[in-house]
Amino acid sequence: MNHVSQQQFSSRKKAKISRWPSAKHFASWLGLCPGTKISGGKVLNKKAKRIPSSAATAFRVAAFTLANSKSALGAYYQRMRGKLGAPKAITATAHKLARLVYSMFKHGSQYVDEGQD
Repeated sequence: MNHVSQQQFSSRKKAKISRWPSAKHFASWLGLCPGTKISGGKVLNKKAKRIPSSAATAFRVAAFTLANSKSALGAYYQRMRGKLGAPKAITATAHKLARLVYSMFKHGSQYVDEGQD
């Protein structure tokens, strides 16, 4: 995440990270989870919810900047782009970033990049 994204999220962090019981709840609150609208065993809609959140936008922008990165997250974005296409890959990578940021704030840990391998 770039410096501006970090500042935007840090200002939102004041809402207490403990407000969400898990990283999945946090990503869902941001609107970065795929939809689960199912009726009669048939999947009706798989699109993510449209939630006007500046934090979610910051995660999406950060995910888009990973397109040419030589990091593990950059490799993840490139794999997802090959499978799903660019828009869904951005959302999937933003979801992964949100889970990482949640766990970093919750447990006070640092992110260590594993490389592209």
